Amino acid sequence: MSIKSRQLLWFFAFFLVFELNIYLSNDMIMPAMLGIVDEFQAEKTFVPLSLSLYLLGGSSLQIFLGPLADTIGKRKLVLSGNALFLLATLAVPFATSIEQFLVARFIQGMGCCFIFVGYAMIHELFDDMAAVKLSSILSSTTILAPLAGPILGSAIISRLDWRYVFFLSGLLALLSLLGLFKTMPRTAPAQPRLDGRAIVRSYVAIFTNGRFMFGMFTAGLATVPLTAWIGFSPIFVLQEMGASYATYIALQCVILSGFVFSSIAIQRLRQDFPLGHLLRLGGLIAAAGMLGAGVGRHHVDVFAACMFVYSIGFGLFNGALIRSAITASKESMTLTTAAMSLLYCIYLSAWLQLYNVLCQRFGYALETYALLNIPVIVVIAGCLLLFTRGMAGRPESEVRLARH
Repeated sequence: MSIKSRQLLWFFAFFLVFELNIYLSNDMIMPAMLGIVDEFQAEKTFVPLSLSLYLLGGSSLQIFLGPLADTIGKRKLVLSGNALFLLATLAVPFATSIEQFLVARFIQGMGCCFIFVGYAMIHELFDDMAAVKLSSILSSTTILAPLAGPILGSAIISRLDWRYVFFLSGLLALLSLLGLFKTMPRTAPAQPRLDGRAIVRSYVAIFTNGRFMFGMFTAGLATVPLTAWIGFSPIFVLQEMGASYATYIALQCVILSGFVFSSIAIQRLRQDFPLGHLLRLGGLIAAAGMLGAGVGRHHVDVFAACMFVYSIGFGLFNGALIRSAITASKESMTLTTAAMSLLYCIYLSAWLQLYNVLCQRFGYALETYALLNIPVIVVIAGCLLLFTRGMAGRPESEVRLARH
């Protein structure tokens, strides 16, 4: 399918709005959470609980939605997920207690469960390089939202009530719902009915596919350093370093913009650029950046510049790695991307908890974080090397990306 199809590009644009809105809705409200718990006369412990419940909602349905998407069709499922997110978002401002607020937030978070269905459609409708390019743009939302969300949320709550954050998010959800309804391709269901045994066999085949599992392990591990930075940087910068909020924003812009830069660079690659070359180039750049950040950990400007390089390298190889991993399985693309989403949640949770434990043990300092990243990048580089060597056995690995 040509990436130049106008309807497909509009579908991608509205799906991008849907995904970005899901992440922004969470990040925009965080600056207001202290005021919300005060309004509901609740304890401060409900602040992190709100975030936890949102994330829990976002990882609760994927394994079940995969088979359902193949039975009723991906279009119906994505539209249903967007509608669920819209209704839950508009329900949050009308909560009259902290319990109602948390329940609405949990249901709102479920909207994230439907994202993988759109990813599956993109990988089915576009060829290799087109899918990598579009996936790279979509992945940028996970980096842009933690950066733009708190800034936009703070601007809203400084002039209006916190409820307007959800009104804005609801408006964006309505826009994406209407846009997807008009532009999302209609595809025939892959299965006429649910077959429990066939579903179990497919999932067993996916989770026992060594190349898929190894690729997803590598992708999950490679995501951890930037995710840990997003989660811990307020402590590193604002608390431990005693820096200003302006410095915090500046560091976020420098470090995370590397990922956006790589997304732009990928769009300029020729159609016949091999995935293996992209994996090796990105891995080399990422390793150089992360090792440099470890060496320059005592100088914030050097550290930030090197992390910028890492995020460039990560952005270059991440989409190609995921594409190569999920196409290693011959099972349904929907079930495969559902498994991918589940594994991402497991890997991220496990590695972030390890980072948290070690930071508690050795201190929440920038130096601790930088040193933790050194063995991680060594493992990532080794995994990428092994993964690219294994591509010689993949029939399409030697075929240029424009073959479709």
